[in-house]
Amino acid sequence: MVKYYIGIDNGVKGGISVLDSEYNIVEKIVMPVFGTSKKEYDLNKISKFLKKYNDCFIILEKAQPQFRDGKKQAFKTGFGYGAIQGILSSLQLSYIIVSAKEWQKKVFAGLCVDDTKIASILFCQRQWPLEDWTATKQSQKEHDGLTDASCLAYYGLITR
Repeated sequence: MVKYYIGIDNGVKGGISVLDSEYNIVEKIVMPVFGTSKKEYDLNKISKFLKKYNDCFIILEKAQPQFRDGKKQAFKTGFGYGAIQGILSSLQLSYIIVSAKEWQKKVFAGLCVDDTKIASILFCQRQWPLEDWTATKQSQKEHDGLTDASCLAYYGLITR
């Protein structure tokens, strides 16, 4: 039996969320990045975070560059996606890759919201009303990378 389900929204503005088998949030973090523009993945921090969870199953969102993305952004998206898969493989962690449309169809069933970022925030606020969904204590608005990661972990729980 798997003890933890970990959802990873792998964008530079994404997040990582850990749920236990009772649907409780154990821990969540904004995607570790560094640099002056905060656009470089901190692969060591990502690896260190994931090493804490041996008995886990990971749900990684499939990266799909958008038509509006430029070459640099498309490269960055692909780089992060591949680097995270490399970390998961090197740590010998079990994982699946799920498209956004697939997990959203299951998790958002019954929610009448067109914007998936808003749907993610609403779902998490209802599912875990005591959780703080902001990136930092100073933040004013919810971080959709954290909510998407939590929805991915939830998807893993309900489909396994």
